[in-house]
Amino acid sequence: MYKVFTDFHHAGLLQSLILLFEKRLGGEVYRPIGMDWATAGYWKVYDHPATQEQFLGVGGNTPDGSAKLNEVVENVRYGVYLCHDIDSDQTNKAMTLESFMLTDIDIVIASIPQHIEPFKKLCELHPNHPKLIFQIGNAWTSEAGTAPNIMASAKVSGISGELNFIEYHQEFDLAIYHPLVISKTYIKDVVNVNHYGFEVLPEPKIYSFVNCFDSLGHFAGDWQLFSEVERTLPEWEFKSFGGQCRDGAIGPSTVLADKIREARFIWHTKNGGDGYGHVIHNAPACGKPLIVKKEYYVDKLAEPLLIDGVTCIAIDGLSCQQVVNKIEFYSQPEEYSKMAQASYENFKRVVDFEREAEEIQKFLAKLI
Repeated sequence: MYKVFTDFHHAGLLQSLILLFEKRLGGEVYRPIGMDWATAGYWKVYDHPATQEQFLGVGGNTPDGSAKLNEVVENVRYGVYLCHDIDSDQTNKAMTLESFMLTDIDIVIASIPQHIEPFKKLCELHPNHPKLIFQIGNAWTSEAGTAPNIMASAKVSGISGELNFIEYHQEFDLAIYHPLVISKTYIKDVVNVNHYGFEVLPEPKIYSFVNCFDSLGHFAGDWQLFSEVERTLPEWEFKSFGGQCRDGAIGPSTVLADKIREARFIWHTKNGGDGYGHVIHNAPACGKPLIVKKEYYVDKLAEPLLIDGVTCIAIDGLSCQQVVNKIEFYSQPEEYSKMAQASYENFKRVVDFEREAEEIQKFLAKLI
């Protein structure tokens, strides 16, 4: 049973580590709480007092109204807290620096490059001398060789054969992310289903869940196309959910999954692609076809999920009217049903959390 300490910068990643190390491997996962982590130089997410308070402060004040990350549910023991988890709506374990030094930690995980060196020092100073893992969920390649053990939920090139390395998918709860009628709870609510049990044709809704998807900055061109298609299809409902998005953020994961299932298509044009990409995996797990630009996912982990005309609608280089034509074609009941089913079946073929957990156990047995 591993006792794991990990940094915390992404709620979905933290939840995936809890599902892996606690639910599958029977261990314990802790993340930092308390300002000592920052003052001692071990917390490097973002050097700003308000951000430090949000991520580390007990109670975690958020003057800007963003989600509270350290809402304490229970003080388990001195320096260890159960905090409300904004992703799962359950709890996660947080510990102070003092408690970390007093706990028999086996593994320390750095999930951003700037934590590799401070966490190396932590491992050296800790009485148990835990092993360090660099978890790569984005395209961080230059720093990969500075940590001896690599868990990559993103495609990474240039990895030395001397490193202990594994590629995997970040797990998410398939009891939450599933096609509408897979759960008996929902079957009675679905009227129009095919012989597979999938909806023949959901309501005409297209939702995006890309953070900061707007007319400014990095996503401006894709936002313009999204807006043009929205104006061309006035009978459809278009929503842009996420941080700093037009229709606001969505959470926890149960609400996000419901919104994914509510849509007919998920619009996911994320310039630069994802390292891992939660939504681009969540959508096919729910049997929802994606509208994407495949060029953004060349040599990315999600690339095998995207088969134009089979599991998704690719819109690379298309005009607004050409995009509309494809949406209308794949909105024919038979075409949509085939695509939704194919999206789900392909996800199950590409992503197998149970099998990957077995491979991760072999990786953990060889930690350097």
